[in-house]
Amino acid sequence: MKEINRNLFFSLVFIFVFLLVPQFESQRGGEELTPYQAYLVELKEYRRNCRNALKPFRYDGSLTTHFSYKEYTYAKEVEIATIQKEEYRLSFNAMGVKNDGITIRIYDKAKRFTSRTLLYEKENISNTEFTIETTPLVDKLKEAKREDGVEEDIIAHLRLKKLYIDYIIPATDRIIEMDQETGVEYKVVTKGAIILAVGYDNL
Repeated sequence: MKEINRNLFFSLVFIFVFLLVPQFESQRGGEELTPYQAYLVELKEYRRNCRNALKPFRYDGSLTTHFSYKEYTYAKEVEIATIQKEEYRLSFNAMGVKNDGITIRIYDKAKRFTSRTLLYEKENISNTEFTIETTPLVDKLKEAKREDGVEEDIIAHLRLKKLYIDYIIPATDRIIEMDQETGVEYKVVTKGAIILAVGYDNL
């Protein structure tokens, strides 16, 4: 009887040490996330929401664009390809933009082309999410070509093979802080991220 009780005791100790303790450590570690780790966890949730916003369109891909605020305005450009005859939905999640709002501009050509057409623009974007579809963008392109005197036969067959999305990051004054131990001043780098998910209507 004593032998059985002793075996039971060691079995319980084994379960506690090797099974329960790691769980406790894991939970405790989850409570001690660094600000950057917590930010990455948030981004994972934002990506999920961004993809869900595509429904009922079929998911085609996604891209997270990270950026830092600087003392001057600058742009980051991303490129997406489209199947010409399909309608696409672009889902933007800017919940990761927690500071000054950014601007989104969508063009038919890359920024190296001076003749490109601005198809869409939205300013002061932060802490929000929204979707747009490509049909109005194609209509805007046709309108611009029509104003340029392009023949209607050509306009009727216009499609968007690629879209170029520019994220305009506004200039921001850098915050100066001082290291309490060394007394050295340093500039605080403020970061943000915007997520784009793409889907198409394959009916």
